[in-house]
Amino acid sequence: MDDLQTLPLGPDRELSPQQLVAAIDQRAHIALTPAALDAVHQSNLRLNALIEQNHPIYGLTTGYGPLVVHDAHPDPERQGMGLLNHLSAGWGPDAPAKIVRTAMTLRLNTICQGYSGASLQVTQALGALINAPLCPCVPEIGSVGASGDLIPMAHAAMVLAAKGWATMDDGRRLDGAQALAVAGLTPIKLTARDALAVVNGTALMTAYALRALVCAERLHQHAQHLTAWLYRLLGARRQALAPALHQARGHRTQSDVAAQIRAAIAAQPDPGPQQDRPLQEVYSLRCAPQWLGASARHLQYARALIQDEINGVSDNPIIAPGPPAEALHGGNFQGTQIAFAADAINAALVHTAILAERQLDVLVNPDLNNNAPTMLAHTPGTDSGVAGVQITATALLAEMKHHGQPCATASWPTNGRNQDVVSMGTMAARQAWAQTERAAGVLAACALTAAQLNHRRIQGKAQGPTTATPKVLQDHTPFDADQPTRTALHNIAQRLLHIDP
Repeated sequence: MDDLQTLPLGPDRELSPQQLVAAIDQRAHIALTPAALDAVHQSNLRLNALIEQNHPIYGLTTGYGPLVVHDAHPDPERQGMGLLNHLSAGWGPDAPAKIVRTAMTLRLNTICQGYSGASLQVTQALGALINAPLCPCVPEIGSVGASGDLIPMAHAAMVLAAKGWATMDDGRRLDGAQALAVAGLTPIKLTARDALAVVNGTALMTAYALRALVCAERLHQHAQHLTAWLYRLLGARRQALAPALHQARGHRTQSDVAAQIRAAIAAQPDPGPQQDRPLQEVYSLRCAPQWLGASARHLQYARALIQDEINGVSDNPIIAPGPPAEALHGGNFQGTQIAFAADAINAALVHTAILAERQLDVLVNPDLNNNAPTMLAHTPGTDSGVAGVQITATALLAEMKHHGQPCATASWPTNGRNQDVVSMGTMAARQAWAQTERAAGVLAACALTAAQLNHRRIQGKAQGPTTATPKVLQDHTPFDADQPTRTALHNIAQRLLHIDP
């Protein structure tokens, strides 16, 4: 990814998942464009005008959730802190700092579109908090993805008011007041509308989902390159990759994947097909374009949903400019789109890992790998080769299948029947993001096994030509006698997650 020093936010800018991931990981400075400052100011003016005209506005003149039928506290600051206090529940470990920072950036970007009615003070304070050498402590569990990620984002908002907890970049965990003091930031008082503007919307689920998407797309590319390596390594016949074959099917992503595999084969010295290979390879080789092409379509679908979400306004109410200006009460905080996107990413990751696990089995099967030693052992019996690696891949794939169930259809009413349909988008997105590590582990196991087969050929212990090693394995050293492989698998998986093919 390109180096980023500054990430501008505003209605005049459009964000992408890759841009957000790069900006947060590189700790780019989050800046508000002049258009953002003007949009926030105008939105706040419209809100104040509506208040002066005695328009009912949720959370400001009313209670929250099922308590909307009751009046709000006359003191806006008391009302705002009441919201943050009752939402500061939650469960489980803290979400990773890069997820929380991504979520806060997404929330800030929503406010900068000029529909939230938030004040310039809270908008600029949120930007300063993102840029500070700290991260609010936000519990992973607590959102059902319906009225947005209320409970997690309340923990982030509390730090603005010198409440809650934060972890400093140097690892210290401090209460909100101490953290702000160390960072040189001034606490602010959050009024009812400002508090709701910070906690509302789909920020946390979208943060998880967009990061899962970026990782999943990279792993999908690696799966194509790994398949190409296996074609070269095994000398598989190439008819299954022929352009005319895939054009006849009519699925563009299938044709695209076949083209990517052909290009990856051609990018390295290629021994060519071996005539003693079967006319039709097993499905994990022959059907790889169909298999990965279907996963690619899932990822395209997820990307379109996430792209719209990160540049839209997931708020309630919307302070619409009109004319006349009005407070529109609705459900833009509902995370259903992200739930479906995350489920699609999850399915694509499981699908990709299934293929890699089956390709690993081809590599250790003497009937399919040109009679290489069983389990690619250096000295069969004395050594066991990659037996432990394959078992690990099988265990990881079993975990993935267990966690691969869709969440978007798991609605469960809550909040006194107010939230009677919920998206479970945050759970879906957390699941998808967790699956990226597991999928990387399965692909790493397959890559390590391919490296072992190549190494046995270099040693003359297996028949067939040797091949060039992919970039992701350039720092990996194949082994002879049995040795622990946990660290090697982890290192390869991390390169798969963070390095393009």
